[in-house]
Amino acid sequence: MSVQTETETGGRSAQHVVSVVTVTFSVIVLLAAVSYSVTVNVVNWMTVDVLTYPVQSVAPFVVISGAILTIPVVIPTVLVSMKIVE
Repeated sequence: MSVQTETETGGRSAQHVVSVVTVTFSVIVLLAAVSYSVTVNVVNWMTVDVLTYPVQSVAPFVVISGAILTIPVVIPTVLVSMKIVE
């Protein structure tokens, strides 16, 4: 008695999954880059130009805001990737 097993495909090719994840990641990185640029310009304008703080004291806040903006890049990319892979 032989048992045949059929492999079940999810209906999505690997190329489709990779392309969706790549496009999602690219769009999110682009939006994060734009928001980071706006944040840096506003912080620079407000603190250095208006309030006349020295640049050396403002620089850590710019770096911290860049680090915080990596969170909205990673989380949606992982969520979309997991949804597509399922």
